[in-house]
Amino acid sequence: MPTPNSHWYFQPRLILGIITILALTGLFSWHYANEQEDPSFAYRNGMILLSNPGMSIEQLTDQGVRPIERILSEIDEIHTFSARIKQGYANIDIELKDSIYDTDVIWQRVKDRTRQAANRMGEINLSVHDRVQDTQGIVLSVNSGQGLLEDRRMALVVRDELLKLADVRTASLIGAPQEQLSVAYSSQSMRETGVSPIDIALTLQQSNAQTSLGTLQNPSFTTGVNSLTRLDTLESVKNIQISMPNGQSVPLSSIADIAYRADPQSNEQFWYNGQRTVGIALTLPPDSIRVTETGRLIRNKIDELNQRYAQASITIHLFQPDWTQKRRSSLLSSLLYSCLGVALVLMCLMTFRSALIVSLSIPAIALSAIGLFGMFGGVIHQMTIAGLVLSLGLMVDNSIVMAERIVHHLERGMTRSHAAISAIKELYKPLATATLTTIAAFVPMLLSTGGVADFIATIPILVIICILFSYVISLSFVPILSKLLAYQDKPTNRITRIFNTTGGHIAHGALNYPKATLMVSLCVITLLLSLPASKGEFFPKTNRDQAYVDIQLPLGSSVSETTKVANGIADKLKNNDSITNTFSFTGNSGPRFYYNLVQQPNESHIARIVFETKADVAVADVVNRLNDEFKVQFPNFIVTAHELGQGPPIESPIEVRVLANTNQNALGAAEALFALLNERVDTKSVRRAYVLGKPALNLATNKQQLQVSNITEQQLSQYLAWQTTGLTATTLNYTLDPIDLVVAVPQPVNNSTELLSTQILTDTRQFIPASLFLEQSVVGIPPVAVRQDGFHTLTVLSDVAEGYSEEEIIEQLQLKAKVLTEEFGVTIEFGGEAAESEQANSALLVAMPAGIVLLFVALVLQFNSYRLSLVVMCSIPLGAIGAPAMLSLVNIPFGFMSILGVLALAGIVVNTAIILIESTLQGIKNGLQRKKAIAAAVNERFRPILLTTITTIIGMLPLTSSQSPLWPPLAWAVIGGLITSTALMMFIMPLALNLLLKPVRNDIQTQ
Repeated sequence: MPTPNSHWYFQPRLILGIITILALTGLFSWHYANEQEDPSFAYRNGMILLSNPGMSIEQLTDQGVRPIERILSEIDEIHTFSARIKQGYANIDIELKDSIYDTDVIWQRVKDRTRQAANRMGEINLSVHDRVQDTQGIVLSVNSGQGLLEDRRMALVVRDELLKLADVRTASLIGAPQEQLSVAYSSQSMRETGVSPIDIALTLQQSNAQTSLGTLQNPSFTTGVNSLTRLDTLESVKNIQISMPNGQSVPLSSIADIAYRADPQSNEQFWYNGQRTVGIALTLPPDSIRVTETGRLIRNKIDELNQRYAQASITIHLFQPDWTQKRRSSLLSSLLYSCLGVALVLMCLMTFRSALIVSLSIPAIALSAIGLFGMFGGVIHQMTIAGLVLSLGLMVDNSIVMAERIVHHLERGMTRSHAAISAIKELYKPLATATLTTIAAFVPMLLSTGGVADFIATIPILVIICILFSYVISLSFVPILSKLLAYQDKPTNRITRIFNTTGGHIAHGALNYPKATLMVSLCVITLLLSLPASKGEFFPKTNRDQAYVDIQLPLGSSVSETTKVANGIADKLKNNDSITNTFSFTGNSGPRFYYNLVQQPNESHIARIVFETKADVAVADVVNRLNDEFKVQFPNFIVTAHELGQGPPIESPIEVRVLANTNQNALGAAEALFALLNERVDTKSVRRAYVLGKPALNLATNKQQLQVSNITEQQLSQYLAWQTTGLTATTLNYTLDPIDLVVAVPQPVNNSTELLSTQILTDTRQFIPASLFLEQSVVGIPPVAVRQDGFHTLTVLSDVAEGYSEEEIIEQLQLKAKVLTEEFGVTIEFGGEAAESEQANSALLVAMPAGIVLLFVALVLQFNSYRLSLVVMCSIPLGAIGAPAMLSLVNIPFGFMSILGVLALAGIVVNTAIILIESTLQGIKNGLQRKKAIAAAVNERFRPILLTTITTIIGMLPLTSSQSPLWPPLAWAVIGGLITSTALMMFIMPLALNLLLKPVRNDIQTQ
């Protein structure tokens, strides 16, 4: 017969050596693995931008948007696309299907197909952006003290310096107007010189043609010849010779003022402390760097630049590496507190020897898991650490059961080696089953797809790795330590005596009074189910001391009006004692400094103010107070303060979209929905995401008169452009960024009367007003057109009044939406938070069968019985009952993280049932009667079951008081489910076993 030391898995040097290597690998991974604040996502969202400043909405739709829509509809991997079209500008948002992970291939196909279409679009500029999901987590401002254009030039220098850092992916300017070189040429100058602005623009274009002159070659060298037609300095532009009607030439500077200016069509602005400035937003590559280390390098570079350019000021406003460090430190503290708490509980409820062995297994498992995770490219972020914290209670279960079983054999006189070997042989199979069933509970999280699934993907990976290592550690490391550490048979203390007798009393009580036990259990279950659920958001908020105010003026409002309103609100915020800092983005929603912010580029009626609060101030309270004030102060605008939140980007909790072939049908249904939402008491801030109409100037040409005067429509358009934003002549490339050279009047016209008074210089040197060729009319047209999947789309948005649920509102609206669908012949879709929560739940439910199958297979292999497998699976609801009940008691909404807690419970709860069934079968095998075997099993397993329950609860407690609102729902759900499942299992399981093991099947008796 082999001795214990002959077993390879019982060799101390081998086992301890392997554990040491894994632990050191874990320490190395913790300190050197890549890290970031949040998980990254597959690039499923992208954008196509179309622009031609001279095109109307209808022209851009027909010539640009519709051809792109036809292309996108032919790509099967695209889930949905929507277009937003304005005068001269359109952006098409694209979302790929959740099942797509190799997104680069799809985006390359989109680029190839749209590039072909762009060749047929004429002067429409097209660009595809497939990295819009990147977080611009670092935002700076550059102030030169010499005006906005100099700020921009300085920002370009800073940008290029920062891009030299290897770990900076992109650096984008914020609020920087495109620079232009303006040739200010007035109507009076044209009258005096007889030179038209078109002539000047043509001369400038020809002078910058940059025609290649080829190369000179001889046997000894080859050299290129610089172009004769190239404008490479400001002086070269000023010295361009302009031909006069009398045959003479004069320098351009003698008839026009030439100077740099900001593009008057630039909408996007960045404001800090009441002053317009230029910002830089940095994007760091995901999953490939240590963000905190990169942050240190960036700070050092900014300090260096501030010293090098002492006349300028480079200020950091948002710095994600700091939050990465804070998140990591906070969760790491929770993990350490959990470990200490578990160790303390073990010391109190177990012998010192067993408690020490189990406590030592915790760092062995955790470090081994981190080491393996890091070896395969795992990234350390908040979900990684949360997975470790969640695993803490699970990873000690196997060790506790093994340590208790070894002590059981030692108390019966076995040697340390034989006690350890006997425990391994008895428990390797039930522990394997318990391990597989716990893994099965996390399989739906692991297999689910989509953005939400990507966000939590690291949790099941870490949990599964930890559980697998806990199984290996419990069968190797724990027995080895039990062999090495001396065992002293001490008198049974009071706590041990209570443990040794309580389980038996519970089992005897349940078996002797089955009806009373069932009645009490049903009453408890009914009471738990009757507790009211707390109302709240499905996805929790974050814990940053940052928030933002979104401002939306009526569609078509000018950026100057939007800026005026935004700066007024920013001034009010700066006077708030709870707020320390503010900065504003107008004409757009600013950079995506947090992963789930909704982006709205190039929207003149949009502004966003970001503010920071004092460290001891509750951000939620500040946001609520501000929203109360905004309702009174800005009744005509939409001004809403928001906390930064988790989950997918959501513009509004309730979003109803109406899709139709014609805008008229969509409008009728949308107005009916607006009225329905507006009359409800459970909604607030109901608003249209569309405008019924806005006055627009329509110009019609008199073609006959144009022909008589020998003027073309193109020439007429060039004269009008000269009077407004400027006539673009050419592009100059001698600056850091290319700039347009434009011919414009010194003071652009701002009304139709002045525009129609524009003087046109004919070939006969006569001046004719533009009104001779144009007829004006004012028409009402929407300033923005929205299309989704090729249909006209109108959207109605609404917030939810406090104390109400958006699910209930949408459920009632869906009934009325069916009537509107038939009445107007439209399609009505519901978006917002409810839709996103449904999508998140669906992602988990789709993968649920895989977890159930794995659980069923493990149970059948263990018990070879359908009935016993069914008993184990029916124990899962006992945990699910307690989760919402506990959340109700602590007034936390049952949201997405709570659902994850319930899924985690499934793996924990079934372990208790497996242990009780296995022990009962072992007792029957040893000759005990059914009831005695059940009572003995409950009595014998009561201690390890209670220990695993308490340690898991203790491991979760630090998360209940986490600074981040993300974790308390999950922690309380696990704690509540554990309490109810453990309590109910001790009473209900003896009854179930007594019923199902009568009569006892031969195949069960022989196990």
